[in-house]
Parts: sequence; structure tokens; C-alpha cells
Amino acid sequence: MNSADQPPGEAADLARLLRSAMRRLPGPVSIVTTHDVAAREPAGMAASAVVPVSMEPPSMMVAVNRQSRCHSAIEGQGRFCINLLGTDQTALVDPFSNPAKRSERFSVADWNYADEIPFLPSAIANLFCEVHATLIHGTHELFVGNVYDVKLRLAVGAEEADPLGWMEGGFARFGALD
Repeated sequence: MNSADQPPGEAADLARLLRSAMRRLPGPVSIVTTHDVAAREPAGMAASAVVPVSMEPPSMMVAVNRQSRCHSAIEGQGRFCINLLGTDQTALVDPFSNPAKRSERFSVADWNYADEIPFLPSAIANLFCEVHATLIHGTHELFVGNVYDVKLRLAVGAEEADPLGWMEGGFARFGALD
């Protein structure tokens, strides 16, 4: 029996349990950006559902709520950038996750543009992707993008930041085990 076949109360319980379980799984925090062709302005969102798909061809997947403005912008543009954040960039997450702060999104940091796609040069890495495939599932659409460019924060004299994570409803730090 799948969750669609379950009575509403059981499906709600299953969703609650899954949410509780997934809070225990650490995930990366990224800002996904694109250019909204229709609005003629940058668009972006905070994302933790970002996954490498393959190295041959190099590709990434991001899950985007179909009701979000960023969803329609990615559909219209066909390209997006995954900006992998460091622990020194927690202040950027709130404007990109709170619709009421949408007007602040591209003014809270210094952004650059590559072929209209905004990217954060201070991010740990910027992964530029062209949409190759999509899959709609429930409230979200999975965009699989072939990576066509990667920028790494490795400038001379730049400090190496730890990757920013999300776990148990708050920010987390990832570190290698000795």
C-alpha cells in the first residue's frame, strides 16, 4: 500500500514521521539562482534538496516546489546555478527562504552574473547547470541539470570555509572524521 492509498490520518502520520526522520539527516545548504525571463530579474531560493547525480556526464539535481517563483523561472530560463554556502554565510539563507524578504535577496551580498545567471562569488562553489531532465512528484519538480561550469572559492589568501549544513531544524557544520 502506498501513501496515496492510506486513510488521511495514516498518511498524515506517515508524513509527520518522515519529516521527523529527515530532520536527523544532515544536508547541504545552497542558494539556487536563475534569471526570471518573464520578470526580467534574478530569482533564487534556499535549497537543501541538492544532489549530485553523475560525474559522466557531470550533473546535479535540485528539488523545487512547483508553487515557488523560482520554479517557473528555472522552467523559463532552462539554466540555474547552485551556490554552495559556507558556515560564514548563514545570514544569506533567511532572505532566500522567506517570501516576505524577496526584495532583499540580491542586495544582501555581492552577486556576479554569467550569461544573466546570478552567482555568489564568495560561495564555496558555484555549479552552473543546464536543465536536461525533469520529474514532477507531488508538490515538487526535480530538475536534473548537466553541469557546464564550476567555480571554486580558492582565491589566494581566501580562508577555506566549512560547508554549511542543515540538521534538526538549524544550521550545522560538517567536518571530516579523523
